[in-house]
Amino acid sequence: MVEMQLYNTDLFKTLLLPFANLPSKQQQELKIYHTIIVMVYAFILKTAAIVLTLAASAHAETVTLTHPDGSSAEISLFGAHVLSFRAAIEPKLDILFLSKKSSMDYVQPIRGGIPIIFPNFGSREGFPSHGFARTTNWTLISTSDSTGAIAPSVATFIMKSSDATRAIWPVDFELEYEVKLYANDLTTTLYVTNTFTEQIEFHALLHNYLWVDDVRNKGAVVSGLEGVNYFDQVAKVNKTESRKYIDFAAETDNVYRNAPGVVDTLISGINTVQRTVSVEKKASISSTDSQEVLKTETDLVV
Repeated sequence: MVEMQLYNTDLFKTLLLPFANLPSKQQQELKIYHTIIVMVYAFILKTAAIVLTLAASAHAETVTLTHPDGSSAEISLFGAHVLSFRAAIEPKLDILFLSKKSSMDYVQPIRGGIPIIFPNFGSREGFPSHGFARTTNWTLISTSDSTGAIAPSVATFIMKSSDATRAIWPVDFELEYEVKLYANDLTTTLYVTNTFTEQIEFHALLHNYLWVDDVRNKGAVVSGLEGVNYFDQVAKVNKTESRKYIDFAAETDNVYRNAPGVVDTLISGINTVQRTVSVEKKASISSTDSQEVLKTETDLVV
C-alpha cells in the first residue's frame, strides 16, 4: 500500500494527482474539485477554495456527510480535515488514504485525507510546519442534507485569528471551509478573508492523499501536464514536462508552475476496479470594494 499526495495551492504550490488513458477492464470516474478564492475587507489576500460534497450529521469530533446515491464523507473538526471520501460508484472503497500510524489525539497533525495547509507550506521560521490551520479546532457553522440526486450535502466550517495565532503570525484573518458531497464528486472550497489593516501574504494549499495499492508499475498514472515547466525538487533543476503520461518508479517531487486546471490520475489496483480520479483547481481574488474577480495562477505538485 503506497500513498499518493495531491496538493492544491495558491501563491505557492498546488499538488494534484492526475490520470492517464491506459487499457482498462472497467473504469470508474471520480472527481475532486479544488477552488482557491481570495476575499478581503480592507486589503486583498489570496483565498483557497476546496470543494467536497457530503451529507451531514455531526458526532462529537467528526462530521459525517452522506448522499442519497450512496456516497459519504467524514470531516474532523480538528483542522477541518477531510478524513474519508467514498463515492457512490464503489462505496466500500475510500478514495482518500489515511495512515494507520496517524495520531488521532487532536494534538499532532493527521496524516492523510485532505489537510488544509495555511498560512505556510513547508518550513517557515517561527511557524509550525505546514501552518497552524491543520492543528486548530474549527467550528462547524452549518450542515445541509442533499434534497435530490443532483443536489449536494454540505458542511461549512470556520476558523478566525485568535491570540494563539497572532502570537505566531500577528495579523487578522477569517477562514471559511465548505465541503460539498455529490454522488461521485467531492468539492472543497476554502475562503480566506483578510480582516487586517494591511495586506497579508500566505500559502493556502489543500494537501490531498489518494489511496493507491502500489504506485509502482503504473499503479498510478498522471496526465494533463505535458509541456508545463516545473522544478524538480529532488534533482534541484528546472525542466519542462515532456511526458504525456507520468508514472512513478522513484522518489518524485515536482512543482509545476501555473499548472492546468484539470489533472487526472488513473489508478489500478489488484483488488479494486480501475478508476480515474480527476482533480480540478482554480483560484481567484476579490475585494469588497469592487465587483471585479481576478483569477490567479496556481501551481501543482506531484
